[in-house]
Amino acid sequence: MRLHQIKKISLLFFTTCAAMVMLTSCDKEPIGPTGPDPLGPGDYMSFADFRALYPGSGTFVFPTGTKRIRGRVISKNTNEAAGSYRLQDESGAGIYFYSVIGSPVYPLDAILEINPNDGGKFTLYNGDLELMSVPQANVTQVSGAITITPRVATIADIITNRNTWASSLVKINNVTGISVASSNGTGTTYNVTDASGTLSMFVRTTSGITVNTSGTSITGYVSIYNTTTQIGIRTAADIQ
Repeated sequence: MRLHQIKKISLLFFTTCAAMVMLTSCDKEPIGPTGPDPLGPGDYMSFADFRALYPGSGTFVFPTGTKRIRGRVISKNTNEAAGSYRLQDESGAGIYFYSVIGSPVYPLDAILEINPNDGGKFTLYNGDLELMSVPQANVTQVSGAITITPRVATIADIITNRNTWASSLVKINNVTGISVASSNGTGTTYNVTDASGTLSMFVRTTSGITVNTSGTSITGYVSIYNTTTQIGIRTAADIQ
């Protein structure tokens, strides 16, 4: 066999092998995660912007395409109505979230990702802005951490800013009095007083919290009940 014939055969062999390798490689699945890309910070709407969507009255249904939100549970289910949670994010704003019947219990400090589409809506419940009717499948407990620093404020500050600070953590220093105002089968209402004023604190019997009426500081979340401004605590340790 002549030399140029050998070269042609060798070239044909290597070309065929290269083509087979390329076809085999292209037929494989890509290496790496096959699910959707994880959401980044820019993919979430801040709670401050989310609250701003509410027109001020009535019921507001979120339009298709509304961004997801992500926040940390700052309430404890044993001291809230069944299915009710308070969440806060890095913007400092909070959300009062009422989960649909059959939803799991979300623990204190859990991080929730909520897609408000498919029926989610805002409404005023006893004067407090509430997120409700979000399908259970649209609420996911995710990993990660959100650092929340309670806003230090006087009672007068809290009452003045209650609509903005609702469902966010505050700390009241220099408390001068914690006294029982009333009680019923559900729990006990306390009056909390400092030099600037008085607000209410309702503690459910199911919470098992023993209130330290000698405490001089309280950490909790702001809530609204009609015309009454309230602070909600999670554990007895919220009163020092």
